[in-house]
Amino acid sequence: MPLFKPEKKQIAQNAGKWDVVISEDMCKACGFCLQICPVDVFAWRRTANRLGWFPMYVAHEANCIGCMLCYQICPDFCINVAPKAEAEPAVAS
Repeated sequence: MPLFKPEKKQIAQNAGKWDVVISEDMCKACGFCLQICPVDVFAWRRTANRLGWFPMYVAHEANCIGCMLCYQICPDFCINVAPKAEAEPAVAS
């Protein structure tokens, strides 16, 4: 029995409103985020990090729907997901 559901979802309305940051130097390449992400935000990097692992990287940030599953499952606290800062409108003087 697989640990995670392999089905992926369609990209929802909230896609593209989130900043996803991975601390690649701390990533041990467990792949949990890749497996649990319903919209394929992550991918394997082909170069090793300073620990000798081939870490995850954010391949498709625009797909992120802000579900926070990757943030919750990462055992090394390498992932941060936050709403994108909106540009403030120019103030007329």
